[in-house]
Amino acid sequence: MAENDADGKAKQWATQSSKALVSFGVAATVLTGVLAVRMVWEETSLTIQEGPQMVGFSLAHGPGVVLLFAPITLVIWIATAIVVLLIGLLRKKKLSRWYWLSLGSAIAVIGILSIPAVFWQWLMIGSFAKSPHAADLMVYDAAEGDVLTVRGYLAHGVPLTATNYEGSTATFGAAAGGSLAVIEMLTSRGADLNATNLYGDSPLEAAIGNKHVAIASFLKAHGASQIKGTPEQRDAASKSIVRKDIERMNSR
Repeated sequence: MAENDADGKAKQWATQSSKALVSFGVAATVLTGVLAVRMVWEETSLTIQEGPQMVGFSLAHGPGVVLLFAPITLVIWIATAIVVLLIGLLRKKKLSRWYWLSLGSAIAVIGILSIPAVFWQWLMIGSFAKSPHAADLMVYDAAEGDVLTVRGYLAHGVPLTATNYEGSTATFGAAAGGSLAVIEMLTSRGADLNATNLYGDSPLEAAIGNKHVAIASFLKAHGASQIKGTPEQRDAASKSIVRKDIERMNSR
């Protein structure tokens, strides 16, 4: 009789513990899901509307910062839930449908949150290419060495001559960022290797200034010139960019 009572109490404790674990997991999953939705929105709609983003910046500098801790909590919960799952399987004990559902949902949410921002550009390249900030995005991706995405922008009508807010082409971005693969691709398509930005600098100047030796050698071999802007050009460019930034902020 005492053994039956002990078994009953043990089962009751296990059931309550399982419910508590599931409840905690659901809460962490919901908060992480909210964060995932916010991040995807920033990486898609907001980026299309306003150009390259410091994803999560506004959250990190406001009350939403709490959400940034949710994924850490959820990962710890998933690890705990998997341990409990393995113990249950070894003891041949069935876990509730809610347990499986909460674990699966948690893993799915973490998976969505882990998707790199560039994936959304690949998936929605047509929409990104129609963005008023398509040139800024293409130059940014060129600097990051993302050949496929830069090629995608070109295929969807963004011209080789397109420039970002600093007047830099994708060729300049790739030279400054150190991406030989992007430089080679753009050169093969007839990109102007001597196009200067608002500061008066050419891609070769950017490559040399950032000590990208291989890119500098490639550009020289293809007839590029090292062109450096004058102090007057730099001063005018800085004032122009600041003025545009203020206008953009005021228009929001």
